[in-house]
Amino acid sequence: MINLFYSIIRGIFFLLFKYIYRYQVKGRANIPKAGALVVMSNHISYLDPPIISCIMDRPIYFMAKEELFQYPIFGWLISKLGAFPVKRGRPDRGALKKSYNILANDQVLCIFPEGQRYRNGKLGNAKSGAIMIPIKKECPILPVGIKLKKMRLKVSIGQPLLLDQYFNRKIEKEEIKAAGRLIMKNIEQELDQI
Repeated sequence: MINLFYSIIRGIFFLLFKYIYRYQVKGRANIPKAGALVVMSNHISYLDPPIISCIMDRPIYFMAKEELFQYPIFGWLISKLGAFPVKRGRPDRGALKKSYNILANDQVLCIFPEGQRYRNGKLGNAKSGAIMIPIKKECPILPVGIKLKKMRLKVSIGQPLLLDQYFNRKIEKEEIKAAGRLIMKNIEQELDQI
């Protein structure tokens, strides 16, 4: 996916975050250098996808609500930057297939597990679809916490989380909820670091 356009846009955002928002990143050493990976972060603003892109040395794909692709120029732009549409509120087989293909090719997928922005800094519950993707593909989750206050941007990256207790078996609804709570707890722990 990585191309000159992606590199230029990423570079522009990197300069914005470094010199305008004076961003700080903790835990870069926790990012796996290879292999399939699902990045999961809290979601506080439209800047979150470029923030995640700037902390990763690897190209990254994003699930984005399908409504964003209804604006031709913006939709084209975010598509070029690795975003693909997902229908919210119901299962989206196309988005799932795209996600599985990304991970099958040992690439990086970013999901905001709450499925919407929470600008007040509080965390919501993880959606079951987001929880099941790394379980189905048996890949690690990288928990990330983002805080943006008064033009100061802070990011904390946690240790990869592997939900291997749920691999290769049928998972009950309560287990999915438990896995979601664990994911959100890991994100909360990263927020507490900053």
